[in-house]
Amino acid sequence: MKNKILFRYFLSVTLLLATPLAWAQAEVRYSLGAKLDVSTWEGDNPNNADFKAKAPMLGLEAKIQYANWFGGLILAGGEFKFDTLAPARPTNPLPAGSEPVTIKRGEVDLVLGYRFWPRIALFLDFKNVSNEWNSDGYKTEYNGLGLGISGHHPLSPKWVLFGNVGVVPMNIKADGQDVGDATRSALNIGFLYRIGQRANVSIGLQSQTQTDDYNNGLEQTHRVGALTFGINAAL
Repeated sequence: MKNKILFRYFLSVTLLLATPLAWAQAEVRYSLGAKLDVSTWEGDNPNNADFKAKAPMLGLEAKIQYANWFGGLILAGGEFKFDTLAPARPTNPLPAGSEPVTIKRGEVDLVLGYRFWPRIALFLDFKNVSNEWNSDGYKTEYNGLGLGISGHHPLSPKWVLFGNVGVVPMNIKADGQDVGDATRSALNIGFLYRIGQRANVSIGLQSQTQTDDYNNGLEQTHRVGALTFGINAAL
């Protein structure tokens, strides 16, 4: 219910501020990109035991812009091998000593935003995160709708400083069953370098923090940090 109210409020405000003149003068712009995240996934299990693993995550991006509106689809995935201790499963726990454990992690972001000011925008993020254990196919899935703010500041004709921050409340399912709720916050900051008129490369830092509150009263935290590299080209 909260997600629906948030979406309706955001849509109403942006429609009021999107003037007919802006729509008439606009043209549709498309772009495609790819990224590499050198990621570290760590956190604390309900018994305060730490887990940690590192892995690259590869991603693809597709973006569209029309007037002050913009949207995008971002896909990313990688496999994390936990040699000593893995994230505890909310249901069907693995037996003690079952490590090493490999978890396939996937992230999907569907973004819809509106640029209210020349360098500042607000956006909605429909986010899905899935974690699948390679040993037996056990899967946890997180879904939610959140709100964020993004901005950029030109440093020179070629270099741009950018950043965004957002919060997403999420529902947690394990093997298809509702097992709790989570709150995820994310911060990204980096530099973009323009290559000619239609392409750019970027480098940045990403930090995600998530707290899982399970229906059985237990709590688990996740932290994903990454050094990110990206390339993007207009079509």
